[in-house]
Amino acid sequence: MRPILRLARRFVRWEIDIWASLGRAVTRRPDTAGGTPLRYAGAMSAVLWAFVVVSAVEIPAVHLLIPWTPVRLAALALGIWGVLWMLGLLAAHHMYPHVLTADRLRVRYLRRTELDLPLAQIRTARPVLRAHDGVRPAQLVDDGTLVVPVGDSTNVRIDLIEPRAFATPTGEHTTRVVAFWADDPRAAVALIEAAVGEHTSSR
Repeated sequence: MRPILRLARRFVRWEIDIWASLGRAVTRRPDTAGGTPLRYAGAMSAVLWAFVVVSAVEIPAVHLLIPWTPVRLAALALGIWGVLWMLGLLAAHHMYPHVLTADRLRVRYLRRTELDLPLAQIRTARPVLRAHDGVRPAQLVDDGTLVVPVGDSTNVRIDLIEPRAFATPTGEHTTRVVAFWADDPRAAVALIEAAVGEHTSSR
């Protein structure tokens, strides 16, 4: 029973996140909290748009092929829900970017994964491309790096001055190294380094 309840809760959370993201996209309200967005959606946008287009084409095709009205209407409703769900997932990648503010870097993935890195704790930022096959967002890998991959890869590495505890959807992890994906890793690193330098000089 417990596995079923966990699966049900996960499904409900996903539905809430998808529709909340779609609502933000429609109202053009990305969650940046006044900071500078560091985007990661580019790695997945083409794939998600392909799914949206294929799903949209399937709706009229299925509608024409199924002769039974109740089944046809059910398939139509399911098809529309599927397209909206994929659009919501696409929106989530755009509405919840990483955010760089005057005092911290928020490393994120979709709506519920967020790692809070104070700029005062950042030692270095570097563009480092690394594959993480099958690794979930905010998972600690074998070398002690807490990774937030997109498309099974990260390309920015943050080394902290000292280990820091992070509460994540996969549990609490303590580490001094965080890696994530950014669409433009070199530009992201340059912005982070500038923000760290400015924060240090203002203290």
